[in-house]
Formats: sequence, C-alpha cells, structure tokens
Amino acid sequence: MINFYNKHLFISKSKLAELAGVSTRTFSRYLATRQPVLTAMGISPKAKKLPPQAVRYICEDYCIDLSPELQDQEALKKSPLYQNFLRMLDDACQRLSKK
Repeated sequence: MINFYNKHLFISKSKLAELAGVSTRTFSRYLATRQPVLTAMGISPKAKKLPPQAVRYICEDYCIDLSPELQDQEALKKSPLYQNFLRMLDDACQRLSKK
C-alpha cells in the first residue's frame, strides 16, 4: 500500500498498534527501541497521540499500511504509483472475470 499520510492528523499509539496488528504492549516495546529518534523529534515517551512526522516515520519503519480515511486523498489520487496500482488491480479483476 502507498501511504500519503494526512499531515494534519495526530494518531494515538493504540490506533497505530491496532493498524500494525499487534498488542499495545508489544507496540510500546517497539517504540521504546525507537525512543532516541522520537526524542529528537521532540516527542515525549508519555505522549498518547503522535504528531504527523512521528506517524510517518513509524509507518515506514514498522511497515504499517494506513487505512484510506487516515490518508490525504488528494495527494493519493495524484500519485503515479497509486494510478499504476489501480490499473494493475483493474487488469487482475478483468482477467479473473474472463475465466
């Protein structure tokens, strides 16, 4: 999935854990290993919600696919990678329907 994160949206750590498919405790242990990076971004270990730059870093590092409602739809629609993905998906559906 291609992530075009909404740059104005803060996301809670528990929501990111849910999107990653792990428990909140497991996700907290992962974040503890990334604390030097998060501290450099100015994020406290006790923060409940993470700012956009931290969410982007975590999604790229942990390979989390964001749901469409958490993404910037305008940027997503303009992306050539996304357009190619939609074409491939459409071609695959057409091949399956011909069988």
